[in-house]
Amino acid sequence: MQLQHLPIFNLKQTPGHTGNDKNYRVTQMAAATHQSAIKGAPATGLASLIDAVKTRFVRYRVYSQTVNELSELSNRELADLGLHRSMIRRLALQAAEEYTAH
Repeated sequence: MQLQHLPIFNLKQTPGHTGNDKNYRVTQMAAATHQSAIKGAPATGLASLIDAVKTRFVRYRVYSQTVNELSELSNRELADLGLHRSMIRRLALQAAEEYTAH
């Protein structure tokens, strides 16, 4: 939890003057609470971290497998599929994201 003090600036007229050209800035300190905390208990945070690591590992495995399989194809085989060799990494990334999305 974190507590921040934020200054608030007001424009006020100088005493005894009514014109707008004699304004000065008055700084008042107000206590504004900005609370930030980890969502859930520490055990929940650890569980979500483990899930994130698992998801990244699965995504990397699918990505690398897709890149390896498509890289083994000849240019002619890729052309028959309507693909170019420069598209392999993008397609592998898309396949990995779709695999982990469900």
